[in-house]
Amino acid sequence: MAIQSGDRIVVETPAARRRRLTSMGIIATGVSLVLVVDRSDGTTGLAIGILALLFFGPITLVQLVRGIRKSPVLILDADGFTDHSTLLSAGFVPWQEVRQIEERPFRRRTFVTVTVTDRAAFRARQPAWRRLLLRINGPMVSGDILIPDNVLPMSPAELVKTMRRLQRGTQRRTHS
Repeated sequence: MAIQSGDRIVVETPAARRRRLTSMGIIATGVSLVLVVDRSDGTTGLAIGILALLFFGPITLVQLVRGIRKSPVLILDADGFTDHSTLLSAGFVPWQEVRQIEERPFRRRTFVTVTVTDRAAFRARQPAWRRLLLRINGPMVSGDILIPDNVLPMSPAELVKTMRRLQRGTQRRTHS
């Protein structure tokens, strides 16, 4: 659901989708845990289980917290946007630091990708663990900030259009 109040837009993941994402995370974490505990597959199963647990565990934890708190995934306003859409969410990003906003397909999903003007400065503001994950993800995807379609109540194209409109409004105000 997107709630607009003046120039501020709060984007929340619909409740049914939050429950589905949390359920999927719990199932994936449970299967990972079974692979770790059940050693009938030998060291291969254990290694896969540990890697899957390290991947799905934090994601599931974030989904559980978001489900309980019902926190917005995005807040858009005249100054910029605040991203809380994923574990690698960027926090607040002013429109002046945004170079490009676009919709990109990646592995059967669509992401809204945001490219910042100064990647080094953007990453320097992030915690060390997030910088590491951004560096690992970097070669796989284009863009500095990725907002997945599965957390949005609207299409990625609609979000891109809204974000570009707000960014243009800021550019007009600063050039006036």
